Amino acid sequence: MVSFSKFQAAPPMLSQRLRRAPSTLVRTAFAFGLGLAIALTIPVPPPALAAGAETMLRQNLPAALRGDRVAVREVARAIVRIGPRSFKAAAQMRPLLRSEALQGSSAAANAYGILLQYGIGGPKNPKEAASWYAKGGASGNLSASKNAALAYALGWGVQRNTKRANQLLAKVPSDQRSRKMLEISKALMHPGREEPELALYWLERAVSLDKNGQLNAAGAYRKLAGSMENGDEKLLEWLQPLAEKGNVRATIFLARHYEESGTEPARAKAADLYFQAAAAADPDAYEGLGRLLTVTQPPLSDRIMTFLEDKAQAGVASANLALGTHYLFGATATGEMREKGMAHLEAAARAGDPETQYRLALILLGDASDSKQHDLARAYLVLSAAGGNKLAAQAAKQFGPLTVADAREIVETARN
Repeated sequence: MVSFSKFQAAPPMLSQRLRRAPSTLVRTAFAFGLGLAIALTIPVPPPALAAGAETMLRQNLPAALRGDRVAVREVARAIVRIGPRSFKAAAQMRPLLRSEALQGSSAAANAYGILLQYGIGGPKNPKEAASWYAKGGASGNLSASKNAALAYALGWGVQRNTKRANQLLAKVPSDQRSRKMLEISKALMHPGREEPELALYWLERAVSLDKNGQLNAAGAYRKLAGSMENGDEKLLEWLQPLAEKGNVRATIFLARHYEESGTEPARAKAADLYFQAAAAADPDAYEGLGRLLTVTQPPLSDRIMTFLEDKAQAGVASANLALGTHYLFGATATGEMREKGMAHLEAAARAGDPETQYRLALILLGDASDSKQHDLARAYLVLSAAGGNKLAAQAAKQFGPLTVADAREIVETARN
């Protein structure tokens, strides 16, 4: 049986080949990628929400410091939205938030708790923070209830009280409640301080509230299984009902398990699961089908090929990427197959898929003899960077400035 506890998401097939490419740029790009993995321990709000909250904080802070109670409450709301981050005049805001909280502002109680919890504007006091969260929650503030529940569930500055945490979460809508329970479960599996039994308790409660399979619980189950005896069997038991509810991550993990089992019947199960995940437009499902295409026999391989070709013709970038990789790097790749593979990759790249644009650029850069190919690679790097690919942005800098408009013109000219 394949060990789930040791399973890591397989690197993209194309990337494996490219790591061996002779180009210095290729090596530089991949080395840079290793440095991008940063573990965040503080919740980060979406950029748009954070920007709006920072504007709210900046606009209301002067009036709040002059004692305007309405402004103090607006600052409190901004602090809650921004999260635990230091800001100018935090020390002066502490007593103002405390005073407003005592006069009934649940937002101020929540914000004051955050300042105490993380030591913003003064010393840390997690124990007192929990009581202010609870005070805000008692006034109907859902964010404060969730913060208080987290503190009591983890024993964060207070004595752990699972019953109290559940009482606080009972006031929260079920979808938010399940996400907070998942957060608690993950926190209980922090490296070096793992508490698997309690983490499983919270995780199972979270999943029971998630009727539509949208909660990202599969990864948490995987981590738990890695800490338990017979974890692989447990994980199969946990993931199956999640997959049946339509949870895409659980479906992908199960498919990967059957794919690596090595038998044709198991691979057929994997294909069915990948087809299911592909219906939700999951790129990992297409990559899995591409891998299966290289190791399965007809009629299963024919079925996979037909599916991918249909999707590629419909313009699905992930299908073009899977077929391109298959044709370019298959065990029996020929000149004709390479031509097909490049055509599929170019179709996905022209459709605007940043990952494919980046991969295609690296392939083009591998041909040291063709300067035109390098110009096209440069254009794809710029377009990929514009689509948010950080590795592409770093690589593109080595060539000097090129506008997105010029990059598009280069790609269009090459197409014609």
